[in-house]
Amino acid sequence: MLFNYSNKLKITLSALSLMRCFIGDFMKSNSFFLSHKKMFLGIALCFLAFSSFAKNIKKGSAAPDFSITLSDSKTVKLSDYRGKAVLLHFWGTWCPPCRRELPGMENLNKKIVADGENSNLEILAVCISDTEKNQSSFMKSNKYTFKTGLDVSGDIAFSYGVQAVPTSILISPEGEILATHAGMMSESQIFAFVKDYVK
Repeated sequence: MLFNYSNKLKITLSALSLMRCFIGDFMKSNSFFLSHKKMFLGIALCFLAFSSFAKNIKKGSAAPDFSITLSDSKTVKLSDYRGKAVLLHFWGTWCPPCRRELPGMENLNKKIVADGENSNLEILAVCISDTEKNQSSFMKSNKYTFKTGLDVSGDIAFSYGVQAVPTSILISPEGEILATHAGMMSESQIFAFVKDYVK
């Protein structure tokens, strides 16, 4: 059976998310790291293997356009939001750091909705290496309202060189990459990340 990109992405991102959990929750003493150094080395090698074929997205480069079907069954393109900045957010229901970050993302979305037509920002979340059932159930159970769709093939994540989740990418109203952030952000960090486009 072919080992496709989506499978490689899931394994790599799962490993990286697991590593973040260990770092955040357990690496408070050198003894833990030393006793698990083989595990951390394995995760690092997995990351390097994935990095060798992931694309690089640079600040100032054009954001690759794509289409995605949202959880409300509406299909949109990134270019549909031209004229507004876009916070492109890659996440997964299986990712513990993503789960901890999403309440802040939801609060930002509430701010955007409250601003209405005066808002200069849109959130477009891309759920990767997952199923529609998991995504839908997760969104409903947490009462999240931000726009999200499933990257079924992994092509969107690949086109943006995503090497870890969560990953956030800020795209200008003209469609250029302004900033990228790999890893979990606090709510204040999320708002700071998009501060030029939120009143």
